[in-house]
Amino acid sequence: MKQILCAALAAVLLISLLPGCGQKMKEPVTFYYQVTDYQGTMACPIAGEEREVAGYRDNLKYLLTFYLMGPISQELASPLPQGTQLQSINQSSEELTIEISDTASTLSDSAFSLACACLSMTCMGLTNAEAVTVVSGSRSLTLDKDTLLLSDTITPEENTK
Repeated sequence: MKQILCAALAAVLLISLLPGCGQKMKEPVTFYYQVTDYQGTMACPIAGEEREVAGYRDNLKYLLTFYLMGPISQELASPLPQGTQLQSINQSSEELTIEISDTASTLSDSAFSLACACLSMTCMGLTNAEAVTVVSGSRSLTLDKDTLLLSDTITPEENTK
């Protein structure tokens, strides 16, 4: 009986020490990543993952470096190739420009667009930026809150016969 009680207490202690388990996040942020199995569905290819960033909420360089490490969830994948590095960040009023290492040899134009959408959504949630420009080698893409659409807004025509 003592062994069962000790094992139960050890399990409770272990769970309470794990990040995000048994305790509420102090400073959560949402990082947006690509859904691993969205092909062939009508679902959005992007989903958010909450992360704890206590003490670093105002350090955008740290947050983006943390973002580039990729998601924790197995249902999400980084839209950027492993090893992509943050080169520079420039924020002026409501515009943010992020330069990352060159991804031209590893990302198609459509994959680059998806990566920019994930990164832009993440940055708009972290800052007061209304528009985000992502620069990678010779490619760049600017997205803003008004032009970033994540689902088809056109409804199919109904058959009126």
